[in-house]
Amino acid sequence: MFEVTALLFGVLCGLLILLSGVGAGVIMVPGLMLLFGVAPATAVGTASLVSVLIKVVATYAHGRDSRVDWTLFKRFSRWAVPSCLLLALVITLLLRTSWGAGVQHGLKLAVLAAAGFALLASFRPQVLQHVGQWLGGLMPSACGAMVGATGVGGGVLIVPTLRAMSGADIKVVVGTSTVIGLLLSACTGLVFGGGGHLESLLALLVTLGGAVGVMLGRPLVARLSSRAVSGLVYTLIGVSLLNMTYDLLLV
Repeated sequence: MFEVTALLFGVLCGLLILLSGVGAGVIMVPGLMLLFGVAPATAVGTASLVSVLIKVVATYAHGRDSRVDWTLFKRFSRWAVPSCLLLALVITLLLRTSWGAGVQHGLKLAVLAAAGFALLASFRPQVLQHVGQWLGGLMPSACGAMVGATGVGGGVLIVPTLRAMSGADIKVVVGTSTVIGLLLSACTGLVFGGGGHLESLLALLVTLGGAVGVMLGRPLVARLSSRAVSGLVYTLIGVSLLNMTYDLLLV
């Protein structure tokens, strides 16, 4: 039953990553905690590794269909990657101290806060614009730091940030976000996995299911309107926000 659940969960995650850019942080991290009972840090490490493997396939699909803005990718990543690595290293080092239990709980709160912010920004885009104006060029660094600390990536912070930075079509934004998410998830997965926060068998099963989900979802991307994709992104953020709130209430 464990194997079947993990495979089906992977199929769902693969579909969502390809169609919306949502995946590792908003769906996978809380899903791993709720469905499989893994610790928050292990969920972040496992989800980041799975996300990398799934997004390799999703990146190929988006790139082949010309849905990636490579100039925007470079502009964002050169600031996001260093902050991602730095925060991931800080978190994994703190987990080895006597504060480890508190850090695990803090990770849940951080993921919830990021998801809540993204949901607010979806209904009040001016909020993200004001934050972006206040942070200026630090916005990509802030996104990278959040990914490095929590595993939260494309659908929560990067998608709305890229839209504010470029005003590009949502499908191009999702495609570009997928490639950025691949890079940042690789950084996070490397650091957390290297620190021992990884469930290898679970990661393998979810990855296999995810690859199937990506292949099944590719024909749907061309058929869905930009408005439908945008609605899907923020609906999933809202659902995940409720899931994470429920999980925190159980602690």
